[in-house]
Amino acid sequence: PEDLQKEALGKSFFLGGGKTGFLRRVAWDRPSPTLVTHPAMPATDLAHPDELRPLSVQEYKVIQQFPEEWVIKGKLLDKYRQLGNAVPIGLGLAVGKNILDHMNGRKIESFPNFRYSRYKNTSDLDIFGELV
Repeated sequence: PEDLQKEALGKSFFLGGGKTGFLRRVAWDRPSPTLVTHPAMPATDLAHPDELRPLSVQEYKVIQQFPEEWVIKGKLLDKYRQLGNAVPIGLGLAVGKNILDHMNGRKIESFPNFRYSRYKNTSDLDIFGELV
């Protein structure tokens, strides 16, 4: 509803542009949106799947696939910043594996039922070629 949008967005409501990032609820059965470096960053509030609250530091750790026993040091906002700047462990492993496979001439694994980005078959050379 528009009244809730105005309350949540404050002055930003009147700036125009897309407002799709506001007050998103994380789903139990879908990948998480990108975690940000502050739990209440404007335009990117991520809410718990069932509760009316932002995600906790511990929930950030789980989403980023950090081992449960790891301790994140610092003040509360420093912890959110560290975890928001992190890359999920599984993503880092997948990227590293594909780089090694490419360097060693191995076929890159394909996942036919995965919804790839529309940029999957592009490269920086394609993009820069258009600019020159």
